[in-house]
Amino acid sequence: DATVDEIIRKLLGQTEAVYQNSYHERAKEMNMTMDQVITLASMIEKEGKTGDFAKVSAVFHNRLNQGMPLQSDVTIKYASGVKRMSLTNEDLNINTPFNTYKYKGLPPGPVCSPSPDAIYAALYPDEQFVREKYLYFCSKDPRSGELYFSRTLEEHENAVRTYAPLWQEWDRQQGL
Repeated sequence: DATVDEIIRKLLGQTEAVYQNSYHERAKEMNMTMDQVITLASMIEKEGKTGDFAKVSAVFHNRLNQGMPLQSDVTIKYASGVKRMSLTNEDLNINTPFNTYKYKGLPPGPVCSPSPDAIYAALYPDEQFVREKYLYFCSKDPRSGELYFSRTLEEHENAVRTYAPLWQEWDRQQGL
């Protein structure tokens, strides 16, 4: 029976309950808006498991600070509906503002409703990973969600060569 206005008020109230006052201050320190934090947190939510959220956040912050595209598979999957782990060149060339391979910066909005842990990670990235300038990550094991983090493109490309067969096998087993 709820009206659209009532639903929006409830959603906004829930967001404000999770997004603490101190988060507004932290976002301001980082030159980010609440909307940007929520968008980044949504990507973090979809990219990793809770234990890796701060590391994923550090990679995204490092890429943003260097003016690099975020190159997040989850934004491609969100925009295209693709379910495969192993994305094709066609997938990566989709023409949408959510394509973080084509367009630098954050996408225009969230790709999911992020958890409080993902929001916290967006505001407080892993300091060591920030300091050591980690710029890449990829899935090590589709079953566990474990990620492999790299500092250099060469390290990342080696990891992709190592783990891509697992992604392809996962897709095959899932019928994708």
